Amino acid sequence: MRWFFYMVFLAPAGSAPAELTLEDLLKAALERDGRVLAANAQLDVYRAKYDQARWLWFPVAKLDVLFGGPVGRRELDCPNDPNCVRLKNPSAYSYGDLSAGVSFAVGGRLEAMLPIYTFGKISEAKNAALAGVDAGEAGIEKARQDVALEVRRAYYGWLLAGASVEILEDGEGQLKKAEKKITKMLDELNEDVTDRDLFKLRYYTAQVKSMLVQARSGQKVVIEALRFLTGIEGLGSNKKLKETDLKAPAIELDPQDERQRSYLGQARKLRPELKQLNAAVDATAAAVEIHQASFYPDFFISGYVKGSYSPAHDFIENSLLNRGYTYYDHGLTLGMRVTLDIPQKMARLDEARANLRRIRAQKNQAVEAVGLEIKKRLETLRSAKENLKVLKKGRRAAKAWMRANFMSYGVGLSSTKDLLDSLAAYAQARMELFKAHHDTLVAHDRLKAAVGESLAVP
Repeated sequence: MRWFFYMVFLAPAGSAPAELTLEDLLKAALERDGRVLAANAQLDVYRAKYDQARWLWFPVAKLDVLFGGPVGRRELDCPNDPNCVRLKNPSAYSYGDLSAGVSFAVGGRLEAMLPIYTFGKISEAKNAALAGVDAGEAGIEKARQDVALEVRRAYYGWLLAGASVEILEDGEGQLKKAEKKITKMLDELNEDVTDRDLFKLRYYTAQVKSMLVQARSGQKVVIEALRFLTGIEGLGSNKKLKETDLKAPAIELDPQDERQRSYLGQARKLRPELKQLNAAVDATAAAVEIHQASFYPDFFISGYVKGSYSPAHDFIENSLLNRGYTYYDHGLTLGMRVTLDIPQKMARLDEARANLRRIRAQKNQAVEAVGLEIKKRLETLRSAKENLKVLKKGRRAAKAWMRANFMSYGVGLSSTKDLLDSLAAYAQARMELFKAHHDTLVAHDRLKAAVGESLAVP
């Protein structure tokens, strides 16, 4: 990975390592995740199949080479006479007279067939293979979307866990201050507080510490998940994540029906699942055409060249004599080939047509499901944004309540219970607000994924 190589080997000496951003995490995950690698390998398979289909027009050639022996001598008695039919030491066998000496023979046959017209079988095979390439490319997009969504959710979860730890640590500090104040008031025999107030405060402090332990544990779990997704060793220790504000994006949503129609049109073009189904429809339609064309013959040109040579055999031109093992021959033909398994072809054609109807039905169902998913994601995002507005007001109210109690507690105008309740309410309001930002970010990403927009960039 280029960014990792730069950090380790090319960074200036003595400089602090750069903190990893969401973009760094996405790059690392997309480069090493098994789902993306498998999808790329599957695309290579489809491309290889397309190359096979693209070369179907190429002549199919076959070469046989033979070497053997022993071969007896077979020579003409009058080699200078083209009409000579007399042999030296004639033998009843084509391999010659073994008593006159033995030798060897080598020969072979090369034959080839070039298709010239197949009623569309080759072109439709190419179309089917090309649809497979489209499906493979869409598979890569889907794998990248799945990985990017998981990385982004994990990163948002890490930010949320960090915010929770910060809030709980702040709450713990506030409780410690309150405990010191109560202890001082007890030492001064102030009648506004009792030992029960101190015990209650310590109980709340223990609760906060317990929640803090859980939040820190959650941070570690998220870091482990990110380390698994990205493959970055030392993530969270010597390689730090960059902390950013957990803030929901500013999104203005159009009227629901109009936005949904716009998103559905975009999803039809961008969703990798729909691209895969479109490719499946194209491939199956091509298969139907191939099965229909199988009822028609294939026209081709075929030819052959064959020959043999043996040092012990003369080349004999006279057709009245057996040629022996030294000869050559060739030929060229225009042919037609058709198989007559009509019932089987009709059954295969019916099967292909049924598969085409099935895939088209699946595609139509998928389009409707995408529309429903977009509607659901839009509503979830709207709800998250409304909840975010409400929680912002609640946090401001809780903060004002806590400040008022702190100011009045020292002069006896508020009780310990009121102080603790306001502290807890403010901490809870802050945590719920961060959670609402997190939920809005996740809802926005899920909507983008439903529409087909790339999540591979921050």
